[in-house]
Amino acid sequence: MVQELQQRVLAAVDENEMIDLAKRLCEFPSFKTEETEVARFLADYLSQRGYDVQLQEVDPGRFQTIATLKGTGDGKSLMFNGHIDIDPIADGWKRDPWKPVVEGDRLYGGGIRNMKSGDASMIQAAEAIRKAGVRLKGDLVIACVVGELQGGVGTTYLCQH
Repeated sequence: MVQELQQRVLAAVDENEMIDLAKRLCEFPSFKTEETEVARFLADYLSQRGYDVQLQEVDPGRFQTIATLKGTGDGKSLMFNGHIDIDPIADGWKRDPWKPVVEGDRLYGGGIRNMKSGDASMIQAAEAIRKAGVRLKGDLVIACVVGELQGGVGTTYLCQH
């Protein structure tokens, strides 16, 4: 039974959907304190797929996205936690960082390495579980938090609230 569930989840992984989401995330210049636009995008994206979504206001006008895929209530919850603020863009870019592009087996775009690729991956992992019809015992929480570059203020806020 467990192997069957694993196979269903793995079969539901959609690489193109993950790349498309990563590209969309790169279109947002979500520097420290400027994450709200991408948080709102993610809230809409995840609510359209049936997640219970909460926009948390960490500071006035500064939001992060917390989305929950409800489990059966019989177990511990699992959280995928990633940040949506990005490092400053390094000198030497030869392309527009806000117009992501795939060249060969690489995706180029602002924030892709830290950590928009990770955000897209964790969301796609949750989506594979949802699409496969697997209901976990506990909730699956996707936390797309702000402020990693400020010592984790978004995760701290999430844990306190």
